[in-house]
Amino acid sequence: MLKKTLACILTSVMLLACAGETSSAAESVVTILGGSSGGLWAIIAEGVGEAMRRSFPRYRVTTEPGKDGPNQVLVGRGDVEFCLASDVLTLKALKGDAPFDVRNRKSEKLRLVAVVNPTAAVQIYMDARTGLTSLKELGERKYPLRINVNRSGTVNDLVSRRVLEAYGVSYEDIEAWGGVVHKGPAPEAVDLWDAGQMDAIVEASQFPLSRFYDLGMKHDLVMLPIDADKAEEINRDMGTFSMIIPAGTYSFQKEDCPTVSTRLLLVTSADQPDRIVTDMLTAMLENVEYLRSVHANLRGLSAESMAGYAGIPMHPAAERFFRRHAISKN
Repeated sequence: MLKKTLACILTSVMLLACAGETSSAAESVVTILGGSSGGLWAIIAEGVGEAMRRSFPRYRVTTEPGKDGPNQVLVGRGDVEFCLASDVLTLKALKGDAPFDVRNRKSEKLRLVAVVNPTAAVQIYMDARTGLTSLKELGERKYPLRINVNRSGTVNDLVSRRVLEAYGVSYEDIEAWGGVVHKGPAPEAVDLWDAGQMDAIVEASQFPLSRFYDLGMKHDLVMLPIDADKAEEINRDMGTFSMIIPAGTYSFQKEDCPTVSTRLLLVTSADQPDRIVTDMLTAMLENVEYLRSVHANLRGLSAESMAGYAGIPMHPAAERFFRRHAISKN
């Protein structure tokens, strides 16, 4: 009888231990969605993941390919812990605006953890041979422009459309005038430019971009500005912000160029446990020098820049973390 009792006790203890191990293992899994494999977002996501591994070995951190838009949906419904995302599409996901205006895509639980890259300036490169020196002229002349706006549904595409609309021009107008709205990645568009099949490229990114620096060495380019009143309109609608690309950033850019910019964010769900969010931010600050070395876009990363956006609700644990470090949101 005693042997049976002891056996039952041991079995119960083992089951409890296994349950505890399973629970602990589940809590230690962290997945971070980035962007396309080998791209900028994938590199940054892996850098953030490595920071977490270095500071907290107990976590099993994986990074996976992702895409702006689907990333927000997956995090919002709790399928993964973190993702990289643009501020523009994250705001749209929170509000349920297109392309999140379909069933089960609105993501009201999205919460900001940190700003990863505070600058992704909208840069409008134009072939000087078009004679266009402003976006206003595009509509006035009804120019048959061949323009690349990046892949459909990307933040680049959405911002490009909105910038043109601020000047009374739609994609459909351009095509009706005999132009082409090309939706492909920037490297593909540069190849088309070299082949004489592209007049303009819109790219939201850090600057200077080497591919456009090189393009300017081979072709006569101009960079078109976004007027202040139009920028304010765009910012109100999309959550972007105004900034200046300084004169001389590119060899063909002789004057300061006013534009708007997006931000790259690290996002989670409101349901994410506080401890995981706090550990993530702790890891990023403890390894900030490493993160700055991961990519040139992270060279300016700091506690202040990470907290520098109030346009999206912040996770409560992140709020407390930055308060403890005496850093306020801008």
